[in-house]
Amino acid sequence: MALGQVVRIAVKQPIRRELAAAPTVALGLGVGAVVLAVLGIWSAIRWPWLVQVAAAGAAVLMVAAWWRARPGYGRRRGWPPGSLGIRASIDGISDRNFYRDQARLHGPVFKMSQFGRPVVCVVGLAAVREILNGQAESLAGAQLPYNRFLPKGSLRYLTGKDHRQEAAVFRSALFGIETATVEEVVRAGCRRLLSEVSAQSRQSAEGVLPVEDLEQWVADGLARFLFGIGADDPRFAVLDQARRDLVLDSAGPGWIARSEAIFQTTTRALRDLERAAVPGTALGGLVASDPTSTDDPNRIRNLFLLFRIGVTDVFDLLGWLAEMLSGHPEVVAGIRKVPRTHGPPTGAQPSDPASRVVLETLRLEQSEYLYRHVVRPMTIGEYSVPAGWLLRNCIQESHRDPTVFPDPDRFDPDRFVGRVYGKNEYSPFGVDTHGCLGVAMVLFLGRIFVEELCHGYDLEVVREAPLDRGSRHRHHWRPKTRLRLIPAAPGQPRE
Repeated sequence: MALGQVVRIAVKQPIRRELAAAPTVALGLGVGAVVLAVLGIWSAIRWPWLVQVAAAGAAVLMVAAWWRARPGYGRRRGWPPGSLGIRASIDGISDRNFYRDQARLHGPVFKMSQFGRPVVCVVGLAAVREILNGQAESLAGAQLPYNRFLPKGSLRYLTGKDHRQEAAVFRSALFGIETATVEEVVRAGCRRLLSEVSAQSRQSAEGVLPVEDLEQWVADGLARFLFGIGADDPRFAVLDQARRDLVLDSAGPGWIARSEAIFQTTTRALRDLERAAVPGTALGGLVASDPTSTDDPNRIRNLFLLFRIGVTDVFDLLGWLAEMLSGHPEVVAGIRKVPRTHGPPTGAQPSDPASRVVLETLRLEQSEYLYRHVVRPMTIGEYSVPAGWLLRNCIQESHRDPTVFPDPDRFDPDRFVGRVYGKNEYSPFGVDTHGCLGVAMVLFLGRIFVEELCHGYDLEVVREAPLDRGSRHRHHWRPKTRLRLIPAAPGQPRE
């Protein structure tokens, strides 16, 4: 029975993915299992009484695991309902509706486990904001390994005085970015790459993942906004290669040394750019507010991290935008009926058709969660949460509140026509003081991509595919549908 439980867990997709990605580990585990089996058989023959001892031990472990996995485990200590079992932990990775189903079953506050570490999960933006803002002293950022390379920490993990100071500096610099000065260059780059992707998609019977060649366009656009250079500048190559090389998770022997070397390289490059910092860029804004900004290793490394993380996040968003548009030709047709927009986004929730597509896509996808580390015992409603747990704020599930968004699973960009949602209703860019500072850049690039895609092409689904994600709880779901981009018929509005 115990072996059967192990096998049922081992064949779940996240475990199979991990073993497939690490064949050496898989081979080692297989050899180890065979060795243990041989030793077990030999021991049973030599000492028959060991069989009863092993069976008793396995029974005890199974009972203990079952007891801990019960939804009511910890009730006497005031813990919320929900299973801390390993099967629930793996389902949290492989089952797209896991957190939503758990909220329906147990209520908006429930517990689960991420490979043995207890997690309290909260659904509902009002409750999430109250916890993050009202009990901030009990929480800290759930840090990833790359944070060690910044003396004070990355912006998303800074707290207290350090965060207030640095967030204000970066907020001022990013809000001063002048997108209009590079809009035509950015649009031209998007058109060129979409044309290349379209040609590839029509030459292949398999179609293409529509964003697979657009990562460079995102990098070019963000480099222009942040540093004042684009792909046509030789200094861009240094920063872009560093972005590609920097692995944010620890990755084997030598990772620390390699990562530190990358940060040193980017620091030298940005200090060189500082000598001719361009007004209307993030680097120019930092230098204007404080000429010593590039001498501050924490500040200059955070600027590079904005580039590194921003490219990945925007690139992933493009995939979701293409996925949504491919399934809703009526939305594509609606965008074609109006000319392209120009200039920076107007407000936190812009009302032009392409921006509404971006906002609705962010409501349904990509904005999945916020994690915090519970550093002091805290209470959430009627429940007690011990120090050492994780807090998962379920943003995606909160954005599916039917009292705020009727028919919440339906893709409907017109939800944002004449309606501005408060932060207790819609908050894809963060719900506390650690909110995303690059909102304008995300909306700007997302809008351009949607407009150029819709005005220029028809999207034909070649092969549908199930959504994909990595094997960690912090990984995001990604679309894998392969499309064909067919040049749109002439006569549509172009400007």
